[in-house]
Amino acid sequence: MIDLALAYYLSFAAILFFAAMVRPKLFWPILFFGSVVGSGLMATGVTIFDEIYVFSVVVAGLLLFMAGKAGLHRDKDRFASVWHQAIFYVFILYLSWEALRGAMILSSPGKIRWIVFFVMIGVIGFLAAKKAFFNADGKNLALSLAAGTSLYLAYYLGYGIFTELFRGLSRFSIQPGEWSTPAYALFPLIAGIPAAMILICARGKHFYYQSTGWSVVILGLLAGIYYDSRIAIVFIATGLLVCLPQIGIKKIAPVLFLAAIGLLSAIAVSDSSKMVRLADNFGTDLVATSRGLVLWDDSSKDIDRKVHIKAAILSINSDVVALLFGYGYRMHGYIIGPYLRELFMQRGFSEMAEKVTDNESTEGFTAFLVDTGLFGMFLLVANFIFAGYRLIIQKNNPYRLILLVSLVFAFLWLPIINILDVVLFYLLIMPNGLLFQLSGYPFRRG
Repeated sequence: MIDLALAYYLSFAAILFFAAMVRPKLFWPILFFGSVVGSGLMATGVTIFDEIYVFSVVVAGLLLFMAGKAGLHRDKDRFASVWHQAIFYVFILYLSWEALRGAMILSSPGKIRWIVFFVMIGVIGFLAAKKAFFNADGKNLALSLAAGTSLYLAYYLGYGIFTELFRGLSRFSIQPGEWSTPAYALFPLIAGIPAAMILICARGKHFYYQSTGWSVVILGLLAGIYYDSRIAIVFIATGLLVCLPQIGIKKIAPVLFLAAIGLLSAIAVSDSSKMVRLADNFGTDLVATSRGLVLWDDSSKDIDRKVHIKAAILSINSDVVALLFGYGYRMHGYIIGPYLRELFMQRGFSEMAEKVTDNESTEGFTAFLVDTGLFGMFLLVANFIFAGYRLIIQKNNPYRLILLVSLVFAFLWLPIINILDVVLFYLLIMPNGLLFQLSGYPFRRG
């Protein structure tokens, strides 16, 4: 089954390549579409398909550019845009250097993948900053993102239900392996939900705009609860709350009712015993998420995340160079192990201490801090700040608030799961990237 899935996944890269070649005006919608539908797929033990899909579209774009099918806009950028571009290029160059540094320390040619990864992100950032291929308006881009997210979520849900019904396996037993873990797999909602809200709130649009938007919300809720991803549920609920004045309670209520019916049906079909656990524990889990985000106490379900962040701080404080520049990209797993064992033992979690490996997996915040140090964290935060500022100054943008919420949650996703290898993460914060194009007029307001 995995070999067949691998063949299907790789063939889709060719489809995206030819689609971009045939319709260059849809370069950005196709690229963003590919970044969404490939984010959580796993058929070889690694999450690499979003990179393959986006790479195929970038190659098509470069070929079109060399053939003279696309030009670079040379209109004058606002001050904030120029600084954002500069910070982003320094960020990418620094990460490329850290990737090379990590590959040399580990003596692993396979780590060259990360250099290629960051060079590709840099090329996309250059094309976006120079406004190449800009033809799709915000609502058509939102339609593309919402459609891609809906297809992705439907496949994710269907895969889990099929696994439990016909393969006799738990949906969680294939994560990671055939799919990434739930919080990682549902990260595409970070682009899909704002796109959905734009379509739902749009005035005078056809029925399929509205239905496509609501399909993202319903499928996202189903997937978030079915796979027990609390951050996904909190994000969707926040998005609905922010857009409630524009949508209206009369529209939201029946949709939530349908989502609840669909959820209960899916759980009843796959495993009715999950209903009891869902009713008893899901509300408690949502509170645990809030506690995990603000790091309130050691009794929360997310104690391991708190300990990982503390281990990161301890590890970089052991050396001035490590404090400023980290240990090199993808080195975190080897560095934090001893600190994790000690911290778990201090808090009385001996079983968790015994499970710590020599190359320990961790969430994104810890990984980035240990790998790149304070300088890398400064560059990351600076990109988020510039991206947020350039949305804030779009005072007439009716979608500004939901786009800002998406940006904030992209950062909050970091302490929960390691999304640093997700192309979509960088598309959100780059100059004139996904959020700016989704806003509908990123270049008239700076």
